[in-house]
Amino acid sequence: MITARLCAPAYELGEYRDSVAELPELLADPRTAAELTSPAAGFDTYRWSDAPVVELMAEAVRRTLGDAGVPGDEVDLVLLATDSLPRDRSAHRDVAELLAEAGLTRATASTLGLMDCATAMAAVGTAASLVRDGSARHVLVVSGDLADHATGGERVVAGGAAIASDAAAAALVSATAAGLPVLGMAHHTSAGTGNGGGARRELASRVAAHRELFARLAARHPLRPEDVHAVLPSNFARNVLEIYLSDVGYGGDKLALGNVGRIAHCLGSDPLINLADRLAEAKSAGVSTTGATDGHLVLLGAGISHLAAVLLGARALPEAPEGAF
Repeated sequence: MITARLCAPAYELGEYRDSVAELPELLADPRTAAELTSPAAGFDTYRWSDAPVVELMAEAVRRTLGDAGVPGDEVDLVLLATDSLPRDRSAHRDVAELLAEAGLTRATASTLGLMDCATAMAAVGTAASLVRDGSARHVLVVSGDLADHATGGERVVAGGAAIASDAAAAALVSATAAGLPVLGMAHHTSAGTGNGGGARRELASRVAAHRELFARLAARHPLRPEDVHAVLPSNFARNVLEIYLSDVGYGGDKLALGNVGRIAHCLGSDPLINLADRLAEAKSAGVSTTGATDGHLVLLGAGISHLAAVLLGARALPEAPEGAF
């Protein structure tokens, strides 16, 4: 079977940086402001943009293709994980401009949605399936959202557990380029989350949803918490993530939470941003792997009612020899 590799994750943040504490929503609600900016939750700054989302996407794509060493005209398919494209036919024009600017002359573009901030991880899993079965050699996954479009302009999101930022991210899923092997993907939708019923019921629903997601992931690829070096999640409040993930064995040092304060919740792009930063840190330290010695990585995208996780091998595979595909 062909191995699908996740290659060269890259991102572009909104060009403006502001203090979370200065958000009008939080100035009007001191109690929520104190909770979200406390060390336990960890939010400090967020990013925003007045450019179209495809401009942020184009920068992320440019970096990904350059780092992967794959020409744009060799990409077969582009999967766009976003809720921020225009709602009319102008979206076709914007995407066509994105493809042209990146030199993606052979690629077909399609959008994925309806899973909120879990969509990008579902897109990575879909791309890996297409590569494994030989339908494509290179699939580009591009995520990106602007709060003005994706959340109706709201910055306090996820039931008050996160602060939304504007950003885009990209990664190549490839049969031949060097990258981390994609070992499996699982997703779960819970009708019980995001529907009210009180804080206790909501917490129970979310804990149960995370248990089900990781059970499904382990059913597809044998997996125990001790097999995982790190979970790179959506950037919700640190204390919230600890509740959900400690319950399934992935709390403490296994949780990558460093970007919560630095960039807030970049919606569906968070896991790819966190992976890109992790790989960059490993590279600057002279480490040729992800920094893990004997464990896998899990990318976790979480929306209001949806979860999706991608399991990655700990060590990058080199480029496949010519003729391997």
